[in-house]
Amino acid sequence: MIDVLIRGASVIDGSGAPPFLADIGITRERITFVGRDQGARAAQEIDAAGLLLTPGLIDPHSHSDWSILGNRDALSTVHQGVTTEIVGNCGVTYAPIAEGDEETARRALAAFGYEGEVRWHSFAELLSVVHGGGTAQNLAWFVGHTGLRRAAEREGGDLVVTMERHLQEALEAGALGFSSGLEYGAGRNAETAELEALARVAGRHGAMYASHIRNRDAALSEAVEEFFRVVHAGGLRAQLSHLNVRHRTGASDGAWAEAVSRLERERRSGVDVLADMTPYPDGIGLAAGLLPEWLLSDGEQSAADALRDPEVRERVRADSDRYWRFVHSGQWDRVRLAVSPATPEWEGLTFPEIAAANGTDEWDAYFDVIAASGADLGAVQFMGALFAPDHVAEAVGHDLFLLGVDGFTSRRDGTLGARTPHPLFFHGYQHFLSHHALRAGTLTLESAVHKMTGAVAAHFGLRDRGRVVEGAFADLVLWDQRLLRDTDTFVMPERYATAARHVWVNGTPVVTNGARTMHRPGNRLERADVT
Repeated sequence: MIDVLIRGASVIDGSGAPPFLADIGITRERITFVGRDQGARAAQEIDAAGLLLTPGLIDPHSHSDWSILGNRDALSTVHQGVTTEIVGNCGVTYAPIAEGDEETARRALAAFGYEGEVRWHSFAELLSVVHGGGTAQNLAWFVGHTGLRRAAEREGGDLVVTMERHLQEALEAGALGFSSGLEYGAGRNAETAELEALARVAGRHGAMYASHIRNRDAALSEAVEEFFRVVHAGGLRAQLSHLNVRHRTGASDGAWAEAVSRLERERRSGVDVLADMTPYPDGIGLAAGLLPEWLLSDGEQSAADALRDPEVRERVRADSDRYWRFVHSGQWDRVRLAVSPATPEWEGLTFPEIAAANGTDEWDAYFDVIAASGADLGAVQFMGALFAPDHVAEAVGHDLFLLGVDGFTSRRDGTLGARTPHPLFFHGYQHFLSHHALRAGTLTLESAVHKMTGAVAAHFGLRDRGRVVEGAFADLVLWDQRLLRDTDTFVMPERYATAARHVWVNGTPVVTNGARTMHRPGNRLERADVT
């Protein structure tokens, strides 16, 4: 007998095909019926006339591994119909961790609502902690290059050999592959040969590479070339993370088009590579990305202490032309302080506002935040006005771009609620559908759904996900199309998103009639060749 029968829904099945009317049957964790059968019977029936049914959304570029331990119920994301997230992006994962780094990791995770201790070291142990406590959504994991490198540095010996060992262990634990973030932190110090060595390890496992590349402005072409050198070294499937150009940062007029042309050529040549784009002109970033390596070389506490010295501050001002380069030209009005454990009273303010409140200029306001952060420097985050709206639309509509939010699951209360006062976290996924598809016409609704479901599952090798077909896992969303179209996704909502009326993860309801059920049926999704 069917457990749940959804009758008369307008179905967008995740393939990119137009909608069709169908009844959908769920039995345990799978879809067992797609069609029209007036005689079918089920333990529960849902009248879906006038409603839209899609696969559960899959975020190809998420950082919810930072916040999942403080938000296992994934409140901000499951209310938007997100049932699976690809995490561990941009090189930053909190495993592997070397002996002695537990407290640094604990403080960083505390900024995202985690109140426990860090008692894991290996990547496998982190996965056990996360999934042993249950999650609302499915998670598929990359291991971060920064984590690999920091652990190897602390352990001593041959750096690359130790990194290769940690990567091998993570791949054996089911990691999709490894990610890098080459504009900041340990990634900034990585040589191409180091990344190529890791790629060869990943290639032997049929794994993937995802990268926040080294430059997205004046040297975009060189950064894309490096990305493909690494990909070819291991013969890898790959994801070019948030391939975009920040507004007014020195990129040539044709830089993005040239980078996309390279992506298209590689794809035609047989490389299984895609890119992704974020929904808004705004995005998150790491505050440490502005700082020069000579300041960071002795560690985060040392860098924070050094910035109490006026002479050091002057030297950093003169050596700041990196990462969010518009800051170097004085455009601090584009930057808000998003996460700052040491100065939470300034979170949500722009740097001109912080400076005015403290009688300083914007650079000194920034240095004050960093100096106060101490060993938590790496946890300080920005929210910035990064992209021109037409650039966002062009990338969102491109056939080779998946649609990801580049954020993390949040909630309205507690530590996370205080640190995420932006619609990115509460409307970002829905914004692709509500704004780009239904209002602006950037792409069709069925194309948007495909780029957030079936296309993601196929590219990342997620078995039986992302489609409304018999035999697939029952990750499903039933949408109120009027609410989906009419919701203003540019503003911070007063409550969680409401257009996703029913959401199932592996056949279990996590949202029913717009209310969170608090079930945690999410699974850890492993690389396809792991049994």
